[in-house]
Amino acid sequence: MPAYCLLFICILLSIGRVHADTKQVTYCIDPTWVPYEMLRNGKHVGISADYLQIISELADINFILVETESFHQSLEFLQTGRCMVMAMMNSSAYRNVYINFTIPYFESPNVLIARDAKVMYQGLDGLNSQLLGVAKNTFLAEYLARYYPQLRLHLTESEGDGLRALSRGEIDVFAGAMLSVNSEINKMNMSEMAVVGYAEPYNSLRMGVNKAHSEIVEDLNKAIEQIPEAARVEIYKRWSNVKRHYQQDFRMAVLGVACGAVILATLFWRRNIMRRYARELRLKQEEMENLQSVLLEKNRMLEFLSSHDSATNLYNRNFMLHRAEDEVSRFNRFHTAATLILFDFSSQNVRLNPGDSAFSEEGVRELARLCLRSVREVDIAGRWSAEQIIILCPQTPIAASKILADRLKEAIETHPRDDIRLLPFSIGLAALQEGETFADWYERASQALYMARREHSGQVMIAEN
Repeated sequence: MPAYCLLFICILLSIGRVHADTKQVTYCIDPTWVPYEMLRNGKHVGISADYLQIISELADINFILVETESFHQSLEFLQTGRCMVMAMMNSSAYRNVYINFTIPYFESPNVLIARDAKVMYQGLDGLNSQLLGVAKNTFLAEYLARYYPQLRLHLTESEGDGLRALSRGEIDVFAGAMLSVNSEINKMNMSEMAVVGYAEPYNSLRMGVNKAHSEIVEDLNKAIEQIPEAARVEIYKRWSNVKRHYQQDFRMAVLGVACGAVILATLFWRRNIMRRYARELRLKQEEMENLQSVLLEKNRMLEFLSSHDSATNLYNRNFMLHRAEDEVSRFNRFHTAATLILFDFSSQNVRLNPGDSAFSEEGVRELARLCLRSVREVDIAGRWSAEQIIILCPQTPIAASKILADRLKEAIETHPRDDIRLLPFSIGLAALQEGETFADWYERASQALYMARREHSGQVMIAEN
């Protein structure tokens, strides 16, 4: 086979591989939204067409147009998957349900149009009783219905129909996208129309992607970010054929157009600033959440320390005093039984081995653990003094509390450690009686403890009624 034939075959195979690697993406447009996008003899032209050509080269995507008759039909095709992408549209809460959006690639203000240019409106809040026209099935119509329900709205089939209704006096003001409204005014030669204000929000136009093909959103975003600023300016100049309609008083209209030019010049700068602020705000929020978590943990620790003894982790005297007062109030109201147990140990009289030091804080902590293991979950144990532990037994008669005290006594006497087993201790019990204060209750328990101490170490005594 001749060498030139082999070379020709290699070229064909290389071209085939290039086409195979290129993504095929179907898309729809609004066929009548001049100059943003439109169909002319079956060809897509307008602002979105120029941007799609650049994005196609940057993202290595082959965009295939699916023709539709209206914007509403294009939305249906996008929702059902007949189109993978919508070339140019605004994001909204309703559309976010079934559409993923790219970052914006073109921004344009909405304007208020009226026949009388003598009155200027400070945005939508300046409208009171005026009848406002807006094209239905548009982002602006959805926005007004949601955020300005007090306005009187008149929905039209298109922006052209709305301007004709304004010309006939059927509505007072019409709201629409600046470039498309200007194109309609020029086409219909409506010299009496004038811009009388701006309507929020601005059109932040982006590509909408069917959620089934969300994997291409990242590629589209990367391509949009790479679009040169010079290309953006050239596209805007090509399609922004704004004409001034001179009337007897045209200063406000000129001022409106000048303001629009300034706003458009700063839109891209504002977008970058907002992204930076969003990143900083997200970092600050994360830092604040971390600080809140640390503060919550510190508060929990502080609350624990304010109600517990630092050496034994039992409740402290102040906490036990409040709980005992609560139990006295409950007894006076409901007459439920309650018992107070005083456990007294004398660390100075421990029979230690030669060379051992005095009874340690570790020994006190071991006694606290024995108390907690001997009582029930409903019982409340606290350190009343250096050598005394108090146990509050709510809704417990004296007989049941005696069982708890005997259990504690047995745990101490059978403990494997000598310093615990040989520790002199006494236990006194007192049942709460009618008309007693906590001081009276504690005094009777102390008397029982004193009698137990007089009898012999390791005794459990119940106070007399």
